[in-house]
Order: sequence, then structure tokens, then C-alpha cells
Amino acid sequence: MEQARADTEVVDALLGSSSFAGLGRERLLGIIRESEIEQHPANTLLFSEGDIGRFAYLVLAGRLSVDARTPKGIVTVAVIARGGLVGEVGALTTSARTASVSTIEPATLLRIEQATIRKALADSPEAAMAVIAELGARIQSLNGVFATLTQAANAVARDEFDPVMLDELRKQAQRYNHFADTFEDMAVEMHRRRLHSHEMRTAAEIQASFLPRRSSDGPTDPRYAISARMKPAREIGGDFYDWFQIDDRRLALLIGDVSGKGVPAAMFMGVSRMVLRTAARQGGSAAEILARANDLLAEDNTESMFVTVALVIVDLATGHLHYACAGHQEVYFLTGGRIERAATTGPAIALFPGARFRMGERSLAPGDGLVLATDGVTEAFTIDREMFGEARTHDSLAHNRKAAPEVIVGELIEAVERFAGSAPQSDDITCLAFRYLGDDGAVTADGR
Repeated sequence: MEQARADTEVVDALLGSSSFAGLGRERLLGIIRESEIEQHPANTLLFSEGDIGRFAYLVLAGRLSVDARTPKGIVTVAVIARGGLVGEVGALTTSARTASVSTIEPATLLRIEQATIRKALADSPEAAMAVIAELGARIQSLNGVFATLTQAANAVARDEFDPVMLDELRKQAQRYNHFADTFEDMAVEMHRRRLHSHEMRTAAEIQASFLPRRSSDGPTDPRYAISARMKPAREIGGDFYDWFQIDDRRLALLIGDVSGKGVPAAMFMGVSRMVLRTAARQGGSAAEILARANDLLAEDNTESMFVTVALVIVDLATGHLHYACAGHQEVYFLTGGRIERAATTGPAIALFPGARFRMGERSLAPGDGLVLATDGVTEAFTIDREMFGEARTHDSLAHNRKAAPEVIVGELIEAVERFAGSAPQSDDITCLAFRYLGDDGAVTADGR
């Protein structure tokens, strides 16, 4: 009785297969009695792509993976579960297997030999014709599969994909379930990435709005000319620059480089810039402003982020300036035909409260200027890991020391890009150039 019930269940499974449904219950029962049941542990290769088909498997328990080779590697094209049939086309036609099949988990399989199938077909030409018709219908049904996938792909492109679109594909055959699941996973991931990309563009636009803008006509104050540019390594960066007048006489110039990359660095950048602005408006020397900002940023800095900063305050009436650097080295003075680099005068800010900074002083004559940059300039690398370095930075600034600020900035960044070539940008690249024109603005922006 138990054997009869088991045979009936297997016959029902074969009747559910489009390849064998036309043979009828009695012939299928005969095939089962001439076939062997095999037990295989997980990760067993049952046959390989390219093998000549000699048998088919009916899955009685467990799951099988159908894998095909592609130029990019092995791809799972289907997962066959209980009641599924695999390898029948090769067994019917003695053609090469188009995929490899292996067990995903321990499996019980009914192995149906080619000779057994052919004997059943030879005994009944009508059954053979029914099998041929079923195979033709399977091929014809691929039109529906392709139509469903085309519709779903078009919906993905329009960002209108709905998983319900794949229901018809899942209904057609068990072997398409894995394909449908894979397509759905891909569509969901593409939608997630599209949203992420939109969010990153929005964040980049917000970040750009934080930075001061300058029209091609220059600032409204005739006593100076200024230009700056940031080229983030990712959608959004951790570098920033700023300039603002503290009062009618004093102008603050600022550049910074936050540790890390991406959204956390960008958020800390925004906070740091606002804290530095607030501290500068409270007055004091550049060194005192950095100390005050450091103490504020170090409070509750649980992530231990930090920012290197160069702050310069220029007296627009006299050209006298004072500056302080917090772990920031790329500060260059363009004075009297010379290019001199400022010394680092203190630690990066936000790491610990109580840090102190030394102040430097300079006097600019009309036509003199300065350049602030981040280490994305000096530490840009080629594909062979050669570094742009100080010497090339100096050469670019020397070649353009009399040029307008926007030319200095543009030429320096372009020099870095030419040097790096095809190497991916590993750090944000930021540069600010300032030229003092004099209290009456008599000197032009290009130093003449």
C-alpha cells in the first residue's frame, strides 16, 4: 500500500511535467518501476555542462541548482525543488547538456534513463507525438517569458517596477521562480541605488550651497580678488573653503579638511564651518579663534573626527594679515615675486579641548596674494603611486603667480588632474586663491 501511494505521488509529479505529461499514467508508472532512486548529499555534482544527455532526474526531496557558464563566471539560472524535473531535454535528444546541475542540500532523486524513456515512446507513437508537442509548447512559451521580462525591464527603466509583473512568469514553470526572484532583487537594488544617487546629488547641492559663491565679476569689495574650487572625491566631500568679512575692514579666509569621506565627513564639515565662522565673529587673533572653535568641536565628539584648518585674517586697509594653522600645511604666500610656505602651528582641531595655536603675521603689498589648498593637491597620486608633491605645486604657483585668482586655482587643479591621469581620485581637491589689490583697489586682479 505504501509503495503504491509513493508510486502515485511520483506519477503525479511526472504528469505535472510538460515533457512527460503526454505519456499517460500507465506508461509513467512503468517508467517509475524501471527507474532507480538515488540519494545524494549536499554539493554533489550530478552532471556537467557539455555532457551528453543520458538520463533525467525527478526531484523527490531536496533542491538542485542549475548553473551555466558565462564569460563573467558561473550563474545560477534555476533552482529545482520537489516535484521538478531536470535534464529531460538532453535525455530525450541525446544532445549536450546546456547547464551543470548539483545538489544544494541532501536530495532524493528518481533517475530516469534515456533507454527507459525511448522504450516508452517507441511503444506508443501517439505518446511520442504528445511529448514532441509538449516540447514545442515549452519553446513557444518562452515568448511569454521574454514578453514578461521585457515589460519588467522597461518598468525598471522608468522606475515603475512592481513585483506583481513577475507573477505570470512564476506561474509558468517552477524553474522560472529563481529567475523571477533574481530579477526582482535586481530591480529593488536598482531602485535603492537610484534613490541613494538622488539623495547624494541633493546632499551635494546642499553642501555646495554652504560654500561662498563668486561671480565672474569678482567680489563687491574692490580691495581684493578671490576664487576657490572644490572637487570632491565622492558625490560629497569633507573639504571646505570659506571667506567672509568680519567687519568693514577685516576679511577672514578659511580652508579645512575633515577626516574621513562621504556623508559623515560632509556633516562634520558643515558644523565645523559654522563654528569657525561664529568664533571668528567673536573677535580675537587667528590663533585665539582656532582655540575657541576647537574647544566647541571637541565637546561630545564621540566619533573622534577632526579637521585640519588654515585661517587667515586680512586687514583690507593695510594689507597686514595674521594667520594660524591647525595641522594644515598647504598655505602659500605669493609676495614680492616669491612663493613661501607657512609652517604648521598646531594640532588639528576637534580632537581634545585646550589645544593652543601659534599665530604668524605678514604684510601684503598691493598685488601680493596667497593660496590655500588641501592635501588632495599635494598628495594626488598616479596609477603607479607617484605623488604630485610640493615641488609640482610650487612650480604651478610660480608659473601663475601673477595671474588672476581664478586662473591660479584652475591651473593648479588641472595640473593635478593631468598628473594623476587615469588614477582614481582618492581625496577631495580644494584650492582658494586670494589677491590683495590695495585699499583703493588700484591694482588689477591679475596683479598689474
